[in-house]
Amino acid sequence: MVTALTFAGTGTARPSDTPRPHRPRRRRMPAGTALLAMPLLAMSATARADVTLYEQNGVTFEGGFTAGIGAVAVTNANLGAGVVTPDGKVQKDRNWAEGYVAPSLKLTYATEGAGTLYGGVRAVSGGTVGDGDAGGFTQGRQGRTDLDNLYVGWKSGDLLSSLGKDAVDLSYGRQNFAIGDGFIIGDGTLDSRRQGTYWLGPRRGWNTGSAVAKFDVAPVHADLFRLKSDKYSNTDVIYGGNLEWRFGAEGGEGKSSLGGSYMRIDQSNLPTRKGMDIYNLRALGLTIPSAPGLTLSAEYVKQHNSRAGAEVDASAWYGEAGYSFADVAWTPRVGYRYSRFSGDRSGTAKSEAFDPLHMAFPRWGTWLQGEINGEYFPTSNSNVKVHNVQVAVQPTETVTLTALLYDFRFDRKPAGVTSGHVGNEINLAVDWAATENLLVSGVAGRFFAGDGGKQFFGGNKDSSVFEVMATLTY
Repeated sequence: MVTALTFAGTGTARPSDTPRPHRPRRRRMPAGTALLAMPLLAMSATARADVTLYEQNGVTFEGGFTAGIGAVAVTNANLGAGVVTPDGKVQKDRNWAEGYVAPSLKLTYATEGAGTLYGGVRAVSGGTVGDGDAGGFTQGRQGRTDLDNLYVGWKSGDLLSSLGKDAVDLSYGRQNFAIGDGFIIGDGTLDSRRQGTYWLGPRRGWNTGSAVAKFDVAPVHADLFRLKSDKYSNTDVIYGGNLEWRFGAEGGEGKSSLGGSYMRIDQSNLPTRKGMDIYNLRALGLTIPSAPGLTLSAEYVKQHNSRAGAEVDASAWYGEAGYSFADVAWTPRVGYRYSRFSGDRSGTAKSEAFDPLHMAFPRWGTWLQGEINGEYFPTSNSNVKVHNVQVAVQPTETVTLTALLYDFRFDRKPAGVTSGHVGNEINLAVDWAATENLLVSGVAGRFFAGDGGKQFFGGNKDSSVFEVMATLTY
């Protein structure tokens, strides 16, 4: 029961004084499922349980495996201005393919009276061939093998029975962690340059040195964390806390929630991030008893940095509504969202441009705003106001069709740009659950350039994208 909309993005050739946003991950769930579910990242990160390899005397050993392959074609990259290759040439059209394999292992030991010890490891081996992506984050014939997860942890089990089972969960190492729907914290790895696989984005763990303490005393959930992103996303070290009140449907991650968080970026290779304070308030998946098909969500983020020479005063927010027609053929779902990400003001010493930080992408139409704009344009989640309409239908139990319509406008017109209209984008997606383990997806998209977008990018053509992807999960 989700509101139909949430999205995000990154950019490509950004001006040198603009922070390069973090690339959201591509581990998606079928769009139709997403529109019926609570907008929480964790739902897409655990599509199905791992396979139990050994279980005896409190010891459980599980294995998992994911493989993905995708092919993408983009015409008129950057509205025809093209992408500059390492040898100095300009490519207006980019065609490339990506693939990866990701095996994982998990070990748990349930003690008789001292909780549960656990640990896990996940490796990703992947790469890109062809021209490289349309943003220039990767070039052809790039790829390598990395450890995405390597962590240990402890859950309290029944040790603190008065608080509930597993009321305390402590973990350390390379691990996954997200807040809410991944609006600002969702992914710690960029999947770019030598890693390849920018579009598929199979790596999502926070790096070595990350630590998370989770506390669950229903209906209250809290997190304390230290997170470290990878070097391609500025090696940020983030300290913070998160507090949520979860209610509504049964099942933990599927609940509606009211929450807030505070975090501080202690270290970063990006000057405006080091010393930044971030405040976040949100309401996710709220329902109204008199309108059971309606879901409402909203979120607000404030960024502040008073460090000399790196002052920041930026904000972002969104409001969204989705409705599911559960008793109508093909189960139509419709949604609308308005989002605003502040832009920099001319003539001030501080930066008012919102920094997208480490957003996530759990499904179609979340924090990746368009398969063209969100993937490759700097007008994704900074200095932009976005209207979005999303419609999805499910003609069969295994097939979901989704249409996403976007209108992009500058929050503040950049220097030399006289029009506030960046452009419009349409994405048409189909998801086919071919088997219990195989998901096949295809997308066609087109970005219709506005006058402001043409002036900003220096191109004057509309861009198109065609994508196909298959993901195998065990």
